[in-house]
Amino acid sequence: MENLPIPAQTTGASCDVTSSVQMDSLEEAQAFFQTVRQRFVDINSWKLHAGEEKASFSLREPSGDLLLREPKVGDYIRIQIPGLNNPGTDGYDWVQIEEVKEEDNLQEQCLYIRVRPCPDPTAPDTSVKHFYCPEATSNFLIVRQGKEIRAEVHGRNELPNTQEVGGLEKIRNFLVAIGGILAGSKFQWKSLTEGLIELPKETLKDKNKR
Repeated sequence: MENLPIPAQTTGASCDVTSSVQMDSLEEAQAFFQTVRQRFVDINSWKLHAGEEKASFSLREPSGDLLLREPKVGDYIRIQIPGLNNPGTDGYDWVQIEEVKEEDNLQEQCLYIRVRPCPDPTAPDTSVKHFYCPEATSNFLIVRQGKEIRAEVHGRNELPNTQEVGGLEKIRNFLVAIGGILAGSKFQWKSLTEGLIELPKETLKDKNKR
């Protein structure tokens, strides 16, 4: 986990969000990490864990078709921001997965995904319409260290994208980006990280009985 390729923070804003849960035994932690991992790699279901009022995510091929498998380098994620649809890309923001790294041993398990704003792969326009500039990255991470399990999101170099877009898009991107920089991203990502590590109700009942 120490060698994760999270980009350095050099410009704009950053965001760091972590949620964690402590299990009672190593065996329970190892078993629950597999549940968290299944939730994490099912990007199409992130909205279910983050909350219906949050952004929706879907894993896509370059053609725009939905992918029903684990994410790989080169895949796209289509994002829809509720109430602030992107006028330049049929309502969506697009990012591309540029890094996937996994570690698995007795004491530590980790899965890391890094994405970066990109052009809409289904459109002829090759400019980036995402609300953040291409320098920005979102770094998603789940970790088990001993009996502790964490879900983390680290945003780096977050700047509003107002260079390659039209007037209406500039206003929209500025509002979404600044909202994210000030509070929105942390609120969105905290909901996601909490949802990813949420214990099943049966487990919570058992823990409360002890």
